[in-house]
Amino acid sequence: MKLIDSIFRPIVEWGIREELLHGDHTGQNLWEPGETATAQVYAKQHGIIAGLPVATMTWKLLDPACEVEVLAGDGDEVGPGDVLMRVTGEAWIFGAGERLALDYLQHLSGIATRAHHYVKMVEPYDCVITDARKGIPVIRYLQKYAVAVGGARSHMYSLHNAILIKDNHIKMAGGITAAVARLRPRMQHTLKIEVECETLDDVQEALDCGCECIMFDNMDLDVLRQAVALVGGRAYTVATGGVNESTVIEIAKTGVGHIAIGGIVHSGNVLDISIDIGGLKDSAKRDISRAKGAS
Repeated sequence: MKLIDSIFRPIVEWGIREELLHGDHTGQNLWEPGETATAQVYAKQHGIIAGLPVATMTWKLLDPACEVEVLAGDGDEVGPGDVLMRVTGEAWIFGAGERLALDYLQHLSGIATRAHHYVKMVEPYDCVITDARKGIPVIRYLQKYAVAVGGARSHMYSLHNAILIKDNHIKMAGGITAAVARLRPRMQHTLKIEVECETLDDVQEALDCGCECIMFDNMDLDVLRQAVALVGGRAYTVATGGVNESTVIEIAKTGVGHIAIGGIVHSGNVLDISIDIGGLKDSAKRDISRAKGAS
């Protein structure tokens, strides 16, 4: 997945407006126009980097004449002390843009790192890791990008991607069969139907209706194995619900095609990334030394 400037530029512009409103009263009063500085952005942990184009755009929107030297690429595995970019520009932009640029980098890199971790865990089992539909609407495009950088796939971007029949739809329509019968004559012909199933009876009913994708929701492992066997390759299969590091491998062993993990996007730590004017400060050197020693 490639980031498209015209799509994520409004996200960065919105972030700058929220941060600065009508100006940075600290930086713009502390420095005279034309005073410049050079800063380096560096990792303090091991992980997968994502969001460098977003950070670059942040600096460029604040100071179009600034020079950004990008020393890593999205998808690279980085470690403590690795310099990701050097920025030379008007001095005031480093206070104004530091939080924005780092927040994007840390959040997106955290997502990419978690996605990569799960992908590697299930690699022997021919199973695809995806995110779930959960995400923050304003930055969902960037979050989905970070998932892809980490080697996973997007389950759904939003409701316009597919027909998604969930438990409350089934309750209100009076069953899976009734819901599909209402939808088929009205749906766009290029869309597929995905239905959320909690029991083997639900799975059989979804198969009888010709649903193209079946989501196994919060099934016990024994039931999940039976559900995968029941489908027998007649539909795409997705396991979801409370998946974590302690359960993902056993789920992958059932033969399910996809495992959707909402926590890739909405839970977990950010990747620790920092910025210093000139050389690294002493506390950063100590943090990096400790991180290297622990790895």
